Amino acid sequence: MAKKPYPKGLGYKENDTSKDAAEEFESRAVVLRARAYSYISRNPGRTADQIAEALGETIVSMRPRVSELRKEGLIVNDGRGVNASGMSAHRWRVATEAERAMRGAA
Repeated sequence: MAKKPYPKGLGYKENDTSKDAAEEFESRAVVLRARAYSYISRNPGRTADQIAEALGETIVSMRPRVSELRKEGLIVNDGRGVNASGMSAHRWRVATEAERAMRGAA
């Protein structure tokens, strides 16, 4: 399987177990990204940890999916909140068409 560049594909550091794990998880990551995007579109202003909790997923599986959505320009920072550990965290909302267009021009 050819490695897709991040954020479309999952990253890994080694060509052994890390690569195998990334390839095995990739189809699940696609589903999780779609679920996260759908949730954010209906519930703007949530942190990645809140999204994970609402979707019944772990923060370890959801935080990277939220980062991937941001990297793709599909979601944008909508202020600050607090994550599960009490630390400051970004709140997310779906990017507007204008924000997506600006990102494409950058």
